[in-house]
Amino acid sequence: MDISQELSRLNPRQREAVLHTEGPLLILAGAGSGKTRVLTIRTAHLINSGIPVGHVLAVTFTNKAAREMKERVSAILKGVTAKKPMISTFHSLCLNILRKEIERLGYRRDFTIYDTSDQLSLMRNILTEVKFADKSFKIEAVMERISKSKNHMPAGGNKACAGQDKKPDDLETISEYLYPKYLEALKSLNALDFDDLLLLTLKLFREHPDVLEKYRERFRYIMVDEYQDTNRVQYDFIRLLAGERKNLCVVGDDDQSIYAWRGASLSNILDFEKDFPGAEVVRLEQNYRSFGNILKAANGVIKNNKTRMEKALWTERGDGPEVKIYKAPDSDSEAEWVATRIQQLRYEKKLSFEDFAVIYRANAFSRQFEQAMRQQRVPYAVVGGMSYFEYREVKDLVAYLRIIANPRDELSLLRIANTPRRGLGPTALGSLSGFARQQSITLLEAFARAGEIEGLNEKSAEAAQGLPALTGKYKSLFAGNKGMSGILRDFSTEISYRDHICGLCKTPDAARQRLENIEGFMASLAHYEKSDEAPSLNGFLETLALTDLLRDKDEKNGNGVTLISFHSAKGLEFPVVFIVGAEDDILPHKKSIYEKEGIEEERRLFYVGITRAMKELYICHAGHRARYGKNAPCNPSRFLDELPEEVIKRIDGMDDSSDGLDEESAAKAFFANMKDMLGK
Repeated sequence: MDISQELSRLNPRQREAVLHTEGPLLILAGAGSGKTRVLTIRTAHLINSGIPVGHVLAVTFTNKAAREMKERVSAILKGVTAKKPMISTFHSLCLNILRKEIERLGYRRDFTIYDTSDQLSLMRNILTEVKFADKSFKIEAVMERISKSKNHMPAGGNKACAGQDKKPDDLETISEYLYPKYLEALKSLNALDFDDLLLLTLKLFREHPDVLEKYRERFRYIMVDEYQDTNRVQYDFIRLLAGERKNLCVVGDDDQSIYAWRGASLSNILDFEKDFPGAEVVRLEQNYRSFGNILKAANGVIKNNKTRMEKALWTERGDGPEVKIYKAPDSDSEAEWVATRIQQLRYEKKLSFEDFAVIYRANAFSRQFEQAMRQQRVPYAVVGGMSYFEYREVKDLVAYLRIIANPRDELSLLRIANTPRRGLGPTALGSLSGFARQQSITLLEAFARAGEIEGLNEKSAEAAQGLPALTGKYKSLFAGNKGMSGILRDFSTEISYRDHICGLCKTPDAARQRLENIEGFMASLAHYEKSDEAPSLNGFLETLALTDLLRDKDEKNGNGVTLISFHSAKGLEFPVVFIVGAEDDILPHKKSIYEKEGIEEERRLFYVGITRAMKELYICHAGHRARYGKNAPCNPSRFLDELPEEVIKRIDGMDDSSDGLDEESAAKAFFANMKDMLGK
């Protein structure tokens, strides 16, 4: 394979990163510096150097990033080898390992993966048996504490029930008390939550050296993307897997580390040279995304962070227009000005609505901008809305498939036991659950033996016995791994599920939407069967779990202007970006102002927002903003003072005409948009 043509397209620093193959390597990849290209070509170069495809592993964080890398690598290796290197997310990699090895930890291989709503349901079940004097705590807060505990697990393990000397109803103590009960309940159901995929793989490696050695031998060359986003468990997992060979290449940007709130540790990338003595460091600073003034603004802001590795973005694209800072009288005016400005820019510069993004600190800020967009007939899409998998009808069908795949999944069984109605109400289910505990059998086995339960009427017993017969029948049908979408359609017909869901709807439109969701779910199974090399029911459920829990960002989807938070915008790019709500107490957030680490993460958040812009950048703030029902005065974000004066232009909201936003231009833009919409 000749990859000289690919290498010729790289700049000197990118080429240096690709050609370094042995020993530890840190690639500091600034925003828009072509890191995916580097990782892709480096993967091909390793294989071209004679390294077997199976020895190469690339790990990233999102399905989208993994998919993009796979496609690019396949294009380069086309016609060279039929085998493909392992390119995967952390969670998919660990799931793959656990499906083969988890029996070592006392689980069965047909385990279920629980999503957030499943976890909450399980904890509610636990709390029916555990009483606290103070019931004011939120279950969500407890689950958040448990998740953080898992992601920050120290090397020696986790102390399951510490802090008993604290006030009995303190949230921390409650969480620590419930933690082991939650773990025990998960294991009894043969289920894992999202954090367990990583945590149990790490546990497997630590407790079974032969398993660790097996995967060290397999993955001899490891690459990790977005290394600044790794948490403690991921860090320990990668260090163990790298072993003594230390052929580890990590790619990341400490200036884009914005996930401390979910466990990411900035020190992982900052301490790489200390953790791997003799590591090579390559800085990618040439930016291929943005104009120079945008990059100068970004550099001017981020250099104020003390805890960072030195780098400065630059480009050969030219300076481009100045960064505009707009001061609005109030938050309503800010939203109205942004919508009007989008109309005008689209009209004057022949842009599409998909070229624009409005970026804010939190999803709650979308409301005013949605309202302004509607008023001016600007189509838009809000990123971060309800997941497809949160709809009732989808969760019901998934629960049925789960109990078919994993008969021990009692949570799924309880969800569908009376869906559609079978006469198995709370009393009957209570009797069945009590019998299962009494006999030390699974709940599904208790259903099969319902005729033995005293006090359970004949109709309920017959309905209960019908469920294991039904799931057993379809377990055999799905075992063939062929025609699964048709089997699911037959199953839904047999239980009259469509009639059931329509009966719950109050209007024909609502019923139509529910039925469309069911058809969409059937279509997703059909698509999985066609695209997967070895389709199976467990494989489909894994795909659903990882797709839902690692939802890809809804990029420019043809639905108009993108309204998106800073955190969701990371990794995306747009020709024109509006950063809104740039005020103290919002950006930076008021909770971070008195903490060094907090203020620096907020500055990195602002930096990420700036570097999403390709051609034009607008930063907006309001003089007054409605808070807690009152219109309160606001101070501009302190970060605005860090922008170099020579690259910015300030616009006073009291004099919009200073930037050409006159009524005539705005009106022309508005009517041009109306004409487009009527034409469509």
